[in-house]
Amino acid sequence: MQGTLPSQEIRKLIESGAIRSAADVDDAQVQPSSLDLTLSVEAYSMPGSLLPLHGERVRDLIERYSRFSIDLRNPNVLIKDNVYLVRLRESLKLPAEIAAYANNKSSTGRIDLQTRVICDGNPRYDKIPAGYQGDLWLEVIPKSFDVNARTGDSLNQSIFYNGRAILGYEELIALNKQSQLLYPPPDREGYDDQVIHGGHRESEGLLMTLDLEQEVVGYVSRKSLRPIDIARIGEHDPGQYFDPIPRPKDGTLFLSQEAFYIFSTFEYVSVPPDYAVEMLPYDTSAGEFRAHYAGFFDPGFGYGAEGEVKGTPAVLEVRPYEDDLIVRHRQPVCKMAYEKLLARPDKLYGVGVRSNYAAQRGPRLSKFFKQV
Repeated sequence: MQGTLPSQEIRKLIESGAIRSAADVDDAQVQPSSLDLTLSVEAYSMPGSLLPLHGERVRDLIERYSRFSIDLRNPNVLIKDNVYLVRLRESLKLPAEIAAYANNKSSTGRIDLQTRVICDGNPRYDKIPAGYQGDLWLEVIPKSFDVNARTGDSLNQSIFYNGRAILGYEELIALNKQSQLLYPPPDREGYDDQVIHGGHRESEGLLMTLDLEQEVVGYVSRKSLRPIDIARIGEHDPGQYFDPIPRPKDGTLFLSQEAFYIFSTFEYVSVPPDYAVEMLPYDTSAGEFRAHYAGFFDPGFGYGAEGEVKGTPAVLEVRPYEDDLIVRHRQPVCKMAYEKLLARPDKLYGVGVRSNYAAQRGPRLSKFFKQV
């Protein structure tokens, strides 16, 4: 069988030594279908982004190109628009059939903090080949704010799989008959159900659209003198980092090039217990409006224990790169790719454990901010 490993199988990898850590792996790091990765004490300032070639170690790059070392045993400020390489506490000795794929955590994506995993001899970001043995490194680039970080902080996460079983068009239709995958916002009138359940399916995922009919439709980053401290959950004043965007009168917004925005989807998404979801950028032929820090959605997101939750909107982290953009209500923005797990996980997102975004409605800011 092919599929992504659930929580209990990730624990088996830890117990067998396939996943190791310079510290004990805390059980809180094990999510329903992913593992939170953590920073070690060792970090380096780099002149730019770079990848190892085949046969080349990440340490070779550091010895040749790094500008200076940083000790993360004490909190250190990572400066906006600078590139850093940080060794992760976790290292791997994977079985021959098991590979891994990493992505930003939602909380770090929502503060415009770019993270990408690098490993020895592999000129690809975030993709860890099957059977890999060695250290893991994290490229960290704060894009909008300075960030205060130290060893033990978690900025990204990884799934582990024996082949990824991504659902195609017909499989999505069949799954939707068993368990509804997308819902309309509960307070909207005149909603056309067929738009979601008929017209917005693609071969690699469910198409999601932008919601510009809320009291606050999003947030845009502002310049701030104060770094965001990764360890201070719920303590930062959002007004020092973001400005709210009120509902536009004509359903149209102007997005400035290189600004960073937080929005949410019109559709409420549900992830049944035997599946996980990855948010993918929408086809760039439809415009350079993309969720650039899209990540994983664990089993149970927008579902609950027995399907009692009727979906949860996805939050989008958006940065227009090439041009200023005009966007409108219900514009397609991303896709949700569903994939099969090898087994049902022994815990679900938002069920029995603290989950920061299980009840989010609209464009919610990161967990680092006081909720308003």
